[in-house]
Amino acid sequence: MPAAAVLSAPAHQLRQLATSQARRQGAQTGALGARHEQARLLSNKTHYSPTGPDARISIKPGKARALNYLCSLAVDTAHGVISHVQADFADQRDSLHLPRLLAGLQRRLRANELPLRELLADAGYANGPNYALLEAQRITAWIPVFGQYKAELPGFTYDPATDAFTCPEGQALPFQKYDANQDGSWHKIYWAPCRTCQQCPRKPTCAPRAKRKQINRTIYDAAYRRAWERQHTRRGQRKRRVRQGTVEPVFGHLIHHYGLRRMNVRGHAGAHKTMLLTAVAYNLKKLLKYRPNRRLSLAVALPQPLLAAKWRVRRRN
Repeated sequence: MPAAAVLSAPAHQLRQLATSQARRQGAQTGALGARHEQARLLSNKTHYSPTGPDARISIKPGKARALNYLCSLAVDTAHGVISHVQADFADQRDSLHLPRLLAGLQRRLRANELPLRELLADAGYANGPNYALLEAQRITAWIPVFGQYKAELPGFTYDPATDAFTCPEGQALPFQKYDANQDGSWHKIYWAPCRTCQQCPRKPTCAPRAKRKQINRTIYDAAYRRAWERQHTRRGQRKRRVRQGTVEPVFGHLIHHYGLRRMNVRGHAGAHKTMLLTAVAYNLKKLLKYRPNRRLSLAVALPQPLLAAKWRVRRRN
């Protein structure tokens, strides 16, 4: 989809973007192509598509920046049928779109009296609110925990009864307060008294630059821990392979054989209609190829005299 350069952000933000690009170009280990003399800064603050104003520049490691729409799919693991599809903005994280996808999927399944008990997704959909939402609806989430999460801290043990950590020297780090991160997510803060840490022999290695040891844990730590334990089981590894063999081929078919690589419509609503019609065409092709083995076996098992009698009746009519 063509893009045109416009000044769609304040001047100070554009200067910050230009400064960051110049810093990346001067670094020894920059992004691929960042040191090229004709490299341009592509951002949602500097570029947009006049034919598709709702398209957003997506940033993924190893892929070129381009104006795209995000396609979110829900696929049945039994037959590979698309159960739900929706168009989302490509400049947002996948995890932010899971609540809307889950609501639409539940609405479709309930209309057909089908319960949803398990949900498989990749690590891009992993965050604390999603884990809590799925557990509240009694849905088992087979979503790998993001790589930055650490289920256990080396040398520290956690006691759920007292909501406190214990350091290797046996000192308690009780819960102190809640605080918010830069992205707005909340976490819990644990720390020990300053006098205790100052007299500890492990202070130079445990907290060399701080007055005391402090531990920050997300408020969804319990849900994260349960998801982390599930993914390290044999069943969790099997679920990961099932997801890779179910969703990824469907995406490949829609892109390479159903024309979903490029949008020929304008706006978010048009992109959603295109994805919906593409999913309908995919499911119809699945339906045409569906041949239940049970019906075929019943037809073969009919006795020959009965078949001949039915043929004579039809001929008389």
